[in-house]
Amino acid sequence: MRKKLFIAGALLLMLVLGGCAQKKSADNIITTTVNTYKEPVQSVVGNKYKVESIIKSVNVDPHSFSPSNNNAKQIADSKLIVSNGLGYDDWVNKMVTANSQNKNLIDFASDVLHKKNGDNEHIWFGVSNVQKLSYAVFQHMSKIDPKDKVYYAKNYQRYNQKLEKLIVRESKLKQKLNGKKAYVTEPLPYYLLNDLGVTIDNAHFAKAVEEDTDPSISDVKNMEDGLKNHKVDFLVVNKQVTSGIITKMTSLAKENNVPIIYFTETLPSNLGYYQWMNDNLNQIENIAK
Repeated sequence: MRKKLFIAGALLLMLVLGGCAQKKSADNIITTTVNTYKEPVQSVVGNKYKVESIIKSVNVDPHSFSPSNNNAKQIADSKLIVSNGLGYDDWVNKMVTANSQNKNLIDFASDVLHKKNGDNEHIWFGVSNVQKLSYAVFQHMSKIDPKDKVYYAKNYQRYNQKLEKLIVRESKLKQKLNGKKAYVTEPLPYYLLNDLGVTIDNAHFAKAVEEDTDPSISDVKNMEDGLKNHKVDFLVVNKQVTSGIITKMTSLAKENNVPIIYFTETLPSNLGYYQWMNDNLNQIENIAK
């Protein structure tokens, strides 16, 4: 009798767990590789889908990230996957292919912006780029969920107008900054500075740091000379990457009263894209004043 009760109980437990698993796999999940894109996607899909990012912390380097089995399952269950592309998060591609999810992948760089290998990968620093991404999300969701197309359209238009406020700010800042020069520890803010009319004056140095190689002696000397003699208007530092040479350049900028702007590559967990970019513009505006 006890054996029959045990078997019956075990079967009931399996049904409950199976039901939970079915429910979980049926959840309307959308995945972004990094939390930078969570807000732009969530703003379009609204309450119809739950958007989850695989990388949520500024302490994780997307380049060297190693996905888990749980990440693979999340990809398999997702109605849409948004990646950055250009080598920034290549680890997602194998999971997408393995789970036959290619039709549900938006590679931001190649599919939306038509970028090619070798182009600057930090595409989210261009607000107009993110506007194009949100439109691509609207298009994708309208195809797979046509009954809610009007809902997605309204959400897209609302978020697009919100981002337009940042573009207006950039336009006003450009009037003050156009023609200015900056050093960067990495080519992180390329698109933002370009939109503001600011020239990056140490591109070779920055590229070497990004590729985890030592900058040449001449690049280091030129940058030191530029900071000492105020040949640039400010220095932009990626807070998520540290090294002896970066510390040296930051200290040299402080010693010579060259303004420093600190950016993060990925978003702090408590900020959405709009607020994060608005804070970045606040820093630049303080220097412009």
